[in-house]
Amino acid sequence: MKLTYSLLAAFILCATQPALAATPLWWSETMPHPDPGGATRHSHGGPVEIRRGVYYKNLWLRSGDGPANSSHVTSFDGAMPTLVSVTGEVQEIQGGNLHGTYGVNFAMPDEGFYNLYLVAESVSDGTRQVDAAKSEVLKHSCREGHDHVKGLMAPRHLDTIPLELVRERMDAESFHTTLGFGDTVTFQVLHFGRPVAGAEVTLHTARGWRNTVRTDDTGHASFMMIRDYYPPWHEFERRYRQDYLVTAAYSVDGNGESAGVPYQSTRYLASLNGSYYPSPRDYRSYAYGLLLGVFALTVTAVSVYFYRRRRQRRFHEVRFDEKN
Repeated sequence: MKLTYSLLAAFILCATQPALAATPLWWSETMPHPDPGGATRHSHGGPVEIRRGVYYKNLWLRSGDGPANSSHVTSFDGAMPTLVSVTGEVQEIQGGNLHGTYGVNFAMPDEGFYNLYLVAESVSDGTRQVDAAKSEVLKHSCREGHDHVKGLMAPRHLDTIPLELVRERMDAESFHTTLGFGDTVTFQVLHFGRPVAGAEVTLHTARGWRNTVRTDDTGHASFMMIRDYYPPWHEFERRYRQDYLVTAAYSVDGNGESAGVPYQSTRYLASLNGSYYPSPRDYRSYAYGLLLGVFALTVTAVSVYFYRRRRQRRFHEVRFDEKN
């Protein structure tokens, strides 16, 4: 499951991209434009294409600080992306033009999580910047059953990645679990497989909100997802999907050369994309409010009915006898 250090060095040296070094690189599930053919289908792991029963995933490379302030990369001549399958097989895959911008398309025949990596390097003003973009993709179909899910939930990493973000699993998480408003999500930052203390970790939401914290002694950093989706209630969508981006930065001093260019320090950047949805508490509380309103109206109507009935005088026939 591990890449050799020689392979890592080879694709780092081939990935010099000065124009992309100013902002982090990251993978996105969002197409650069609406799906013209309607081939994309919704799944528990996000949008996929299904061909002859096999799931295929599309991911696009983007550059920028978060979903709200980034653009799709039109071309990339650096290293080939590296895919780690559910079974642990590591292979390089071909990237290229995908619906107008740089992206990758790969098959997901097995149930579980796939990790996609891209490492790029550049040198500017004596500082070497190493970008490590990662995407964790889930393939799940309910037709495959759920008895085997528990053994496939554990997160994985590669010891040969310069800087990597690993999302910790939530309590009782399964393939059907979605991250929602108010949930706390925890990440671990690894430098060549070892936890990094004091790394700067930033969470970027779809609407531009961000929060930055430092990792603890075990390399962990936690965030609570804020609610930034406020449509009118008649337009509320409980499956409204939004992208988030997590980035980590870690700097070290040390002289060296990269592709013949000298540097005095190295700044490592890691990225990991994900998605979040409205919390079930949002629409459940709305339903509870409706039920409470209906109950209150019913009680009021019944109370008024019995009150008026008690106040109503019954008819009594009175006969007068004029003789008496």
